[in-house]
Amino acid sequence: MIVPAYNAAAYLPDALRSVLRQTHQDVEVIVVNDGSTDDTAELLGAWQRRDMRVRAVHQPNRGLPAARNAGLNVARGEYVAFLDADDVIHPEKLERQLAYLTAHPAADLVYSDYVTADADLHLLTEEVIGVKRLPLREAYAFTNVFPVMSPLLRRTLVERVGGFDESLRACEDWDYWVRCERAGTFGYLPGHYSTYRMHGTQMHRDLNFMLKYARLAARKNYPTEPGKVRTMVGSVLWWQFGLQMQTHDVSKMQVLLRPRILVTALRMVWEVRSLRVAWKVRRLFRRGV
Repeated sequence: MIVPAYNAAAYLPDALRSVLRQTHQDVEVIVVNDGSTDDTAELLGAWQRRDMRVRAVHQPNRGLPAARNAGLNVARGEYVAFLDADDVIHPEKLERQLAYLTAHPAADLVYSDYVTADADLHLLTEEVIGVKRLPLREAYAFTNVFPVMSPLLRRTLVERVGGFDESLRACEDWDYWVRCERAGTFGYLPGHYSTYRMHGTQMHRDLNFMLKYARLAARKNYPTEPGKVRTMVGSVLWWQFGLQMQTHDVSKMQVLLRPRILVTALRMVWEVRSLRVAWKVRRLFRRGV
């Protein structure tokens, strides 16, 4: 389990407890302290003394992709999972997902549903990954299908794909899953096995920052398909709209409700719905209905 941490002292204990209390106990927890200026380093040292499964990597601040790559470089397990320092996972996540990969040897990665919670881990929503009803290759043209803590990967897939793109300071997980999907086979295990925590200091609250890297990631993966670039940007806007609805951030809601921004987001939703209908029609014709 690779946990990048930057100024994460407030939330890191929850993340570590959720990993160390897994029903599957054979786990290596690699926490990458990415140049924190708060008490993260001291806190991490205390956890290392408490549990030998916790390993620490300390580096200057280089961002999430570089921190995850630093963890990948020292990881020793046959399977890899990621957890941001402010999120938590269900006690049975690793056990259930390992069982899935054991029962499905053709799958290189298994992902599951997740819940969103506020800063105090009070439940906000239960997210079922609805776009799983689309072929993943098509779904990824529209949105980041699952958050970074959702899947469990075989190490062999990571070795084929390589690390995260360190030039992407945001949307790097979406870019990584697109590359994984092109290199391997995904499986879906129903159930809410991870919690995405929403709070005021998260990077994705900077709308312009997120849009910049959404465009870069989309152009990288779909260089000859400008329509998919537009829909990826729209998906970021739609995500932001839902986020501010849940956190009641009025100032950001006013920005997102500007006509041009709102139309872009709604266009993405319309195109996803149209694609789902077209896919269902194709399936019916293939069955001879």
